[in-house]
Amino acid sequence: MSNFVLFIFEGLKTEQNITNNLCDFFINDGTKKLLKASYGFTIYKLYKELGKDPDLDVYELIVEQINKRAKISTSDQEVLNIEDSENISDIYLFFDYDCHCSNADDNKLLHMLNRFSDPQSTGLLCISYPMVEAIRHQESKEYSYPLHSTNDLVNYKSWVNQQVRDNNFNPQYNNWGAYTLPIWKEIIQINLARANQLTNGSLTLPDTPTEQLNIFSSQLTKHIPNEEVAVLSSFPLMLHTFYGDKLNNKLV
Repeated sequence: MSNFVLFIFEGLKTEQNITNNLCDFFINDGTKKLLKASYGFTIYKLYKELGKDPDLDVYELIVEQINKRAKISTSDQEVLNIEDSENISDIYLFFDYDCHCSNADDNKLLHMLNRFSDPQSTGLLCISYPMVEAIRHQESKEYSYPLHSTNDLVNYKSWVNQQVRDNNFNPQYNNWGAYTLPIWKEIIQINLARANQLTNGSLTLPDTPTEQLNIFSSQLTKHIPNEEVAVLSSFPLMLHTFYGDKLNNKLV
């Protein structure tokens, strides 16, 4: 039986910190152990590396990346100890849309979403729009559907922090290291409703998980041509995929 769930992150710190808190409530439930690895580059860099060897297993690529590091962390060593991807039941890759990067390309992202579309096979690519700080982009627990310009994404993180300081965003979402289960419930439900609005036109909770490819296709159709994206955090969408209709039970 495969007992490991592997999270692969774009960044070295932020996503790890969010997940450390998330593990207090989800995934690490006694039957599965969550392991975390940072790739350290954008999705477009990952696209380039995988293009050199189309048959390369993403776990093998992460192992190569870890072994290049001068210092291997405890989390890194746990990933190395897996030794064989057959021991992994689910793989989730967390990356930002990051369309402001010099190597950004919507066609590349579309290719990667098609390649990584199954968590129990090749892995599931989960994209945050516009980037990981979207998890803080909430005024209240009421469902909302904010859009954000893609013209100045370099400053998105500082912009979100300023919104919190100005009391435009609820400060309880700002410190992801202190999220409680009720806060997670609000974040999850709001983002699931946003994804449903984006793909189905209904700002309500979806009955089934919203596919990442459908999300990107809807962004391409509705918002990206207008130099904007619907703000979405990837973590709630991943949890809905992982738990399915049992997610509500985990939120009680």
